[in-house]
Amino acid sequence: MLHLNRLISLLTIIILSFIPSCDSGNPVRNGTYDPGLPSVFAYSPVEISKLNFLLSLGWIQPVGHTIPTDHVYFWAKQYPTPVYAPGGGRVEKILDVPILGIKEVKIWIRMNLDFSYYLDHIVLDSSIKEGSDLVAGQVLGTTGLGPSIDLGAIDQNVVNNFINPARYADQTVHCGKPFTYFVDSIKSKLYALVDREGADKDGRVDLDVKGRLIGNWFLDSTIFFTDGPGGWDKELSFAYDIQHPTKALVSIGGTIGMVGKWDIPSDAIQPLDVMASTGKVSYKLSAGLLIVQVLDDRRIKVQPFPGSSQSTAEFDAAARIYAR
Repeated sequence: MLHLNRLISLLTIIILSFIPSCDSGNPVRNGTYDPGLPSVFAYSPVEISKLNFLLSLGWIQPVGHTIPTDHVYFWAKQYPTPVYAPGGGRVEKILDVPILGIKEVKIWIRMNLDFSYYLDHIVLDSSIKEGSDLVAGQVLGTTGLGPSIDLGAIDQNVVNNFINPARYADQTVHCGKPFTYFVDSIKSKLYALVDREGADKDGRVDLDVKGRLIGNWFLDSTIFFTDGPGGWDKELSFAYDIQHPTKALVSIGGTIGMVGKWDIPSDAIQPLDVMASTGKVSYKLSAGLLIVQVLDDRRIKVQPFPGSSQSTAEFDAAARIYAR
C-alpha cells in the first residue's frame, strides 16, 4: 500500500504540471502530512506572466550576502503580487523579519524526510502557522517590501563541496539547485527568464578549491554561524558574477574595510590560479588596492588600501589572516 500511495502522489504532481490553475495539489491526504511526497515543484511561486526576471544561485551583495547565496531570486514586474507554494508539505518554521513596518517572513516547508524548501521576503497570510499543512499552488501571501522573493531548496541527497562544511548552515551544505526541481513544463519557462550568460542557468554556491584563492574565507580561525548577521562582516569571497559568470570578483564583508564587491581586472592573475607558490598578488580595484597571499591550503593573508592608486604594496600590521 505504501508503494501505491507514493505512486499516486507522483502521478498527482505530474498531472498538476499541466493544469494552469494554482488552487490544487495533494501533498496532504485526509489532513495527514505525507512524508513520502516527491521532491517536485508543480507551481511557480510567482505567476510566470508576472515575472520580470530570475537570478541564479550565487548572488553576492555585501554585507548580507558576502558569500554566494544559497537561494535563487524571483523578481516580479510589480508588487505586491501573490506568492504560491511551489510544492505541498508541512510548515516547519516561520521567521519574522519586519522591514520598515512591513511584516516580511521567511518560511520553511518540508515535503518529505530528505527535502524541504524555503521562501523569504513574503507577507504571509495570517491563516498559515507553524505546523500548517499546505497544498501545492496554495496562496501563501504576497511579495513584501520589494518585488523579489527568495527560493531555496534543501536536499539531504546533495552535499556541496566546501573545504570546511562546519562553517555553513545545513541549508547551505545541502543546497540544491531550485530550478531543477520544477516539472519540465515550468522549468523551461523559468530558465528562459534567468538573467545569466551561458548555458548554465542554475549557478552554484561551492566555489572552494583546495590550495587556491578561489572560494570563501573567514576571519581568523574562529568558527561562527554564517547564516546570520553575526558572521557577515567576517566573511570574504573570491567568486564570480552570476550574471556574467566568467568575470571574477572579490566580495568583502567588512572588518578590514573596503566593504563591497569589486571586479577583478581581466588581465590580472585570476583567483583560481593563485596558490601558495604564487606569492603575494596585488589587485587594482575600483575602490583601491587589495593585496593577498595564499599561505597554505587553509589560510590567506589579506590587506586592502582604500583609495590607493598604487600597483602594489607591502603587508603591515593592519593585515589580517582569513581561513577556510
